[in-house]
Amino acid sequence: MPQLSFLYNAIKPLVRIDFLAILPHEISLKIFSYLDAKSLCTAAQVSQAWKELADDEAVWHRMCEQHIDKKCAKCGWGLPLLNKKKKTVPMKRLEPSEEPLRVACGSRTIEEDTNKKVKVDVSSKETSPSHITTPIVRRRPWKEVYSERLRIERNWRNNKYQSRVLSGHTDGVMCVQFCDSSNIAMTGSYDKTVRIWNLETCELLRTLTGHTRCVRALQFDEAKLITASMDHTLKIWNWQTGQCIRTLEGHTGGVLSLHFNSRLLASGSTDHTIRVWNFLAGECCTLTGHTEWVNCVRFCQDDQLLVSAGDDATVRIWDLQTRQCIRVLNGHVGQVQIALPSPKCFSHNFVEQEPQNDIPLSRGIPQQPGCAVTENRRRSIEQKRSAQTTTDNPIIISGSLDNTIKVWDLATGNCIRTLFGHVEGVWSLAYDTLRIVSGSHDSTIRVWDLSNGRCMHALEGHIGPVTAVALSDTKIISTSDDGDVRIWDYGVPH
Repeated sequence: MPQLSFLYNAIKPLVRIDFLAILPHEISLKIFSYLDAKSLCTAAQVSQAWKELADDEAVWHRMCEQHIDKKCAKCGWGLPLLNKKKKTVPMKRLEPSEEPLRVACGSRTIEEDTNKKVKVDVSSKETSPSHITTPIVRRRPWKEVYSERLRIERNWRNNKYQSRVLSGHTDGVMCVQFCDSSNIAMTGSYDKTVRIWNLETCELLRTLTGHTRCVRALQFDEAKLITASMDHTLKIWNWQTGQCIRTLEGHTGGVLSLHFNSRLLASGSTDHTIRVWNFLAGECCTLTGHTEWVNCVRFCQDDQLLVSAGDDATVRIWDLQTRQCIRVLNGHVGQVQIALPSPKCFSHNFVEQEPQNDIPLSRGIPQQPGCAVTENRRRSIEQKRSAQTTTDNPIIISGSLDNTIKVWDLATGNCIRTLFGHVEGVWSLAYDTLRIVSGSHDSTIRVWDLSNGRCMHALEGHIGPVTAVALSDTKIISTSDDGDVRIWDYGVPH
């Protein structure tokens, strides 16, 4: 017994050495790079030396690469991208004497009057090289970046948000788009107006008038806004001044939908046709094939294809070179209100098999951050992974008044998943790399997990059908027949 006691006392200090202290710094960092976020924070409390390793920029940069704007293959968590915030664009007042701005359709800039000159005083000594200073840009630590995004993703998972209402429209609101980085939102309504809002203050910045009937669709970029109306026209605006630059005519019915890029503008109408306007060539062509109203149009595949959805219960894919419909997607049994093709290199888990909807969400992967994987957790993940293969095959997600959301393989035209949950028709959709958001005639908004197609939350607040939804990394903005524009902000601290 004394011998065992002696051996114990002799070995005890040897097994309590700091093994990281005797390893090269690079190997220590390599070891820490295999830890999840929770374990890194625990390791940082061991000693000052461990804290320096656990807080190393390289370790947290790897964590961010693994999780931001994608689902981590180890833990199943994905974190939002969060675009850099910009200052809200000030609204300019259009003076009577001011000459109209010149806009080249499709350009992302608006040319100011070239006759206007700015006087610059170059005589000041402050402009000399000795007085010129380069601003120091402070780079945020990667750990801080990860922490901020983790907090927001937890809010999404736990459905913790701050709700605000933008009031001002006097009738149902039919469309919305917003830019999170500039804090600007625009909405179109049955009251014939487009309203521009400051998302930070909820202030109404400008009201655009000119359409004589309901505004059904809109899209804007840094330079211009294009609106579509039931008065058979599309209008191009300089939204910063409120000036209508041009009115496009050609449809013989109300214009329900639009989508533009740097070269092309597509519009869908109640006259059953799609018009494609070429900004650069100044040409317009008409695509015919739908037998009812065309509710949605979207360019995809580097603008080689156009996807459309109509009241004839079909989704159609068009070749813009030949101007022919190359595929008709049949499967919905009600009017298709929206069909959104995936962007280039968009990864997802939708494959041609039915999901196991009978497995409750509580029996799935534990909802905790980081990549630590217990044996049970590993088996659960591996089983899930064996049933779902990540792919970047292009897809189309559509919503219909048959109460369903369908996911289609764009290449084959096959329906690869149907999402059930809404009890009335689906009017609107939006999605990103992590989630799908849908708005319905049942007055609810549903948030779906993109990786497995399960409904995570149902948001209630509107008292009328939800006509449009828009999505960012931190917000959902929804519009309704009740005249309200609601902001569901998941970016606020809780």
